[in-house]
Amino acid sequence: MISSIQFVIPELILTCGALALLMGGVFGLRRKMLGFMALFSVVMGFLALSGTPGAGNIVFSGMLTNDIFGFAMRAFVFLAAGLTLLMSMGYRWPDEEDAGEYYFFLLAATISMTLAVSAGNLLMIYLAVEALSIISYVLACYFKKDLYSTEAGLKYFLFGALSTGIMLYGISLVYGLAGTLDLAGIGARLAAGGIHAPMLALAGVMIFAGLAFKASLVPFHMWVADVYEGAPWPVAAFFSIGPKALGFALLVKVFLGFPAFVTSGWEGIAVALAIATMTLGNLAAFHQTSVKRLLAFSSVAQAGYMLAGLASGVPGVKAAFFYIVIYAFMNMGAFACAAFLSSERADLDAFKGLGRRAPAGAFIFSVFLVSLAGLPPLAGFLAKFFVILCAVDARQYVLAGAVVANSILAFFYYLKIIKAMYFEETSSVEPIKVPLCGQMVLVLCLLAVVVLGLWPQPVMNILAVVFP
Repeated sequence: MISSIQFVIPELILTCGALALLMGGVFGLRRKMLGFMALFSVVMGFLALSGTPGAGNIVFSGMLTNDIFGFAMRAFVFLAAGLTLLMSMGYRWPDEEDAGEYYFFLLAATISMTLAVSAGNLLMIYLAVEALSIISYVLACYFKKDLYSTEAGLKYFLFGALSTGIMLYGISLVYGLAGTLDLAGIGARLAAGGIHAPMLALAGVMIFAGLAFKASLVPFHMWVADVYEGAPWPVAAFFSIGPKALGFALLVKVFLGFPAFVTSGWEGIAVALAIATMTLGNLAAFHQTSVKRLLAFSSVAQAGYMLAGLASGVPGVKAAFFYIVIYAFMNMGAFACAAFLSSERADLDAFKGLGRRAPAGAFIFSVFLVSLAGLPPLAGFLAKFFVILCAVDARQYVLAGAVVANSILAFFYYLKIIKAMYFEETSSVEPIKVPLCGQMVLVLCLLAVVVLGLWPQPVMNILAVVFP
């Protein structure tokens, strides 16, 4: 029990911080102070990860697993939460109300994700994912007086309820077939054989549907653009990184961890979904005039590139998670630039002339967009290159060609934003100033995109330990 308590100390720190934020909002603390309290909680929780018990210990009777994969994903979740908090602290909120509740829900979402990536039981996975879903519905409709925000929360709720219901039914089928919800027990039962294969395949499809919704894979992506458009910029940035990474982490934990879940046609299905996701995401983004919707569909296409890594087999898992790490910095930087340089739901016209009104911000935004497109020498190029290399090694030549073709297509709609910033005139000449916390987010993400593009070895060394 002592080791179990030690294992969840980071989550306990976040819980105490979340409760303090809730009370701080009640007693009228300003939004900036509440933001510092939330960031302090995340930093302390991240530091507390180093004090958790060594891998291999049984935690809460197997409900949570203490392994290197879970440890690395928990660290990633804390990183995503920290960047989101910094962006939130620099964001121009329309009013001061509900600031405590906002940061409370953000920390609660972080707790849900850290528990989900550490889960050793399908029931624990479902509870953590469902908790994250409920919190996400609230965050999506944070602007209660805004019809777009209300619509975002409602659509997210409807699609999320359907997907989690399907996943729960798949979990119930697994329990009926294996007699347990413990992942280790399921693995042993699958290895022993004797399970009805068609029912097992049906259960796998249903569980995959629930996780694909979080990862925003086609055809479970239909909610993305409307939800991102209605949610505040920091919330949209968080949705594009945290839940997406969680979806892929659970796909690896549940499916690649137990090959018996995977039917003989799984590889072809994964390749088809990857190609469909990146292609439909890019085609939808190409015709957008709203930058927020453009970045939303761009995040769908990026999920296709990540799935392309997983579709390349076990060696591609490392490439997929390298892509996820790089994507976190690229996308957070792009969303932060768009948030600080424009209004809540700005179209391309709002970015005209930014090269003169905010030269530094426009340059940094261009770097993130070029990296998302996959041009060297930035980190986005290396991320795509590793995915393509794994696809070629696995003899998935059509998949590799699809990644290349979609990267070329994506460059044209990213170029529309750069063209508006540097080659189109605007009547406004007022310079745009980015708050200090916003500058910190942009600088951190910019350094990561540039440095990891030139020296990716630190991340690759960590992934070599996580996926030996």
